[in-house]
Amino acid sequence: MAILIFTCVTALATLLYGFATLLLWHESKQDRKQREKQFHEELAGRKLNELRSAFYEAWGYWSGHKARSPRSITDALQAGRVFEALIRLECQLGLNGYKDEANNLGLSVITLTGLDRQLAEVGVALGLLPSEYRRDGAAQQAV
Repeated sequence: MAILIFTCVTALATLLYGFATLLLWHESKQDRKQREKQFHEELAGRKLNELRSAFYEAWGYWSGHKARSPRSITDALQAGRVFEALIRLECQLGLNGYKDEANNLGLSVITLTGLDRQLAEVGVALGLLPSEYRRDGAAQQAV
């Protein structure tokens, strides 16, 4: 009789231990999923912030380049910064899935035509500029 009670108690303890182990495994699996999801969200947020930063930098350098006095001398370093910012924006667009915008901007950078319009298109596509900028950029280009 004592052996039967001992066997039942041991079986019950083993069952409880197994159940607790199963719950712990499930909890750690859910925790790992949550951490991976949070990591991917943070990574996507960083990529988006980097893209936005590239847009603002390119837009700012290009606007400064256009707004300078006709008599001012642009040195190679300043011109290089303008093109570096524009090319960085083009690359960030491509890396973030904006292939058409990247290709259009790249063509505008190479030919130096329509940059205002392309920057407006990129800003609207990224949701950083209202859609009116698209029309204004095209109107500025026609002038």
